[in-house]
Amino acid sequence: MPKLPLQFLLLCVWLATTSGSYAVSVKPQQVLDLHYGEVLFHFYQEDYFTAISHLMVARQQNLLQHHLNESELLLGGLQLSYGMPDQAERRFDRLLDQNTDADLRNRIWYYLTKISYQRGHYRRALGNLRKIDKLGDKSISTELALLNANLHMALGENDKAADVLKNTRAPDEWEEYLRINRGIALLRAGELEEGRKTLDKLGKVDADNEELRALRDRANLGLGYELLRAGDAGQARDYLNRVRLQGPFIQAALLGAGWADAEQGDYKQALTPWLELLELASYEAPVQEAHLAVPYAFAQLGDSKHAIYFYEQAIGYFDEEQQQLEAAIQGTQSGELLSLLSQADTGNSGGWLHDTPTLEGVPSGRYLVDILSSHSFQEPLKDYRDLGYLQQLLQQWLENIDLYYDMVDARRLAYQQRAPLIRQRLEKQEAKALYQRWQDYQSLTLAQHGSGDPLDLATGKEKRQWRTLRKVQATLASLAPEPRHTNMLAKARWLQGILYWQIQADYKARLWDVEKQLQSLEGPVTEATSKHLQVSEALDHVKVGFDGYDRRIAVMRERILTLLPDIQTSRNNTSDQLQRLALKELESRRQRLASYRIQARYALARSYDQIAQQSGEQP
Repeated sequence: MPKLPLQFLLLCVWLATTSGSYAVSVKPQQVLDLHYGEVLFHFYQEDYFTAISHLMVARQQNLLQHHLNESELLLGGLQLSYGMPDQAERRFDRLLDQNTDADLRNRIWYYLTKISYQRGHYRRALGNLRKIDKLGDKSISTELALLNANLHMALGENDKAADVLKNTRAPDEWEEYLRINRGIALLRAGELEEGRKTLDKLGKVDADNEELRALRDRANLGLGYELLRAGDAGQARDYLNRVRLQGPFIQAALLGAGWADAEQGDYKQALTPWLELLELASYEAPVQEAHLAVPYAFAQLGDSKHAIYFYEQAIGYFDEEQQQLEAAIQGTQSGELLSLLSQADTGNSGGWLHDTPTLEGVPSGRYLVDILSSHSFQEPLKDYRDLGYLQQLLQQWLENIDLYYDMVDARRLAYQQRAPLIRQRLEKQEAKALYQRWQDYQSLTLAQHGSGDPLDLATGKEKRQWRTLRKVQATLASLAPEPRHTNMLAKARWLQGILYWQIQADYKARLWDVEKQLQSLEGPVTEATSKHLQVSEALDHVKVGFDGYDRRIAVMRERILTLLPDIQTSRNNTSDQLQRLALKELESRRQRLASYRIQARYALARSYDQIAQQSGEQP
């Protein structure tokens, strides 16, 4: 089964599918909460720290009303990936109740199975796995079957693992992984013939990509060594010959091919793959063993001179490798390895090992490459880098925290400068006066329906004309009653009548228009009054807000100062663990080299002794 990038590949697949679907082709789910969409954006950008931070804040502020369960599951998955299985398990347990839908329950039981599997609680993991309902998607079903088989093999129940995989129908892209796992399970269960048939079929399959070709090589290599252990060297050689010369398993295949020839007594033929191994500039175990196998083959052929030559060459090779290993051990003990890792974690917000660290300047960095790539090293390494990123982040926050005080002081100063002016405006009660004027006009309009005086709605121009005509009439009435004056007075009264008739004709339309305008002004006038109250209340609460921010910033500073030593302690413990793992691996290599060196010296001495005896000399 291919190794997935920790838990997140499956988390992406399972969370991104629509409800009720487990299709491997990822389809974006419908996002109903804006903040949840933001969290998913950071998540799919592999910015996991930002994603988990925004997710926790959104949950705290109750901003995920439509995605409560999904956000809980996502948060549990993020906690699981950050090495917090206890918190993740408790979170998943809280999601399991009678109201949980089947799709969500399956995903929760899957993660609980993974947690138990990673902790080595294989029985509990099997129990959790059985609680997952049958799924229609073959890819997910196959993956669960492989996990089921791995659990049985971890418990030593290899026959059950083989049965599980035998009854599993996989899509094309999973068939090879299913077959190789079943073959391994059969071999472990003692069903050698059936296991060989399964792996043999895989070893012959045509592969159109590098991954499948490597899988085919691995099957042939495993079969070859299994047959060597069973004593069938001839057939073992056939399987080992199938391994590609340019593949990743060529060194082990060449070594095994040579031993297959040697088991058949053909030491001359065995020299061909072994000598080829000596040409490789490698420090791997097959090449190291070949340095012993080549002179051994010459010794078996009776060629003591060549045997001595290659034994001396092997001793020199082992001595050089021993020096390189000693330098690597000293470099690890001195902290060079951790210095390398510290340089690699800068700017890694997700906490993952995306960057390939450089080994330039590190003694015997070739050994460190193998250690860095081992699974047992990767998990604490990820924790080490995550802690380093958090430490760096907290340091930045601590350095920038004074900026928050400056921001609060700037807002406080702005309040002190602007608040008096705002209060002066508020004391004028302009909004209240505006509302009162609106009410007065409303009352006048209502009164018009009772009085019905058209002149009340006359325009300014009409009112000026009305006053002018009244004034003309008063002046003419005070003059002597001459015919000319009498005619002018009659014309003035006639003009006044025309003006009154025009005003009266437009009266209803004008009254309706006034009422319409007053109605449209009601909303803005009411809103102005409301804004007046809001501004007044805001002024009363601003100072309290400043005092609260000061306290929150102080608490934040104290919390950061408390967390930094804890993070440093955890990081030191993790670095010690990494150093122990590295030293353990290097020490194992050193012991193996020492053993090879002793064997080479002993065989060299024995070869000299044989030559001496053949020459009739005394040893």
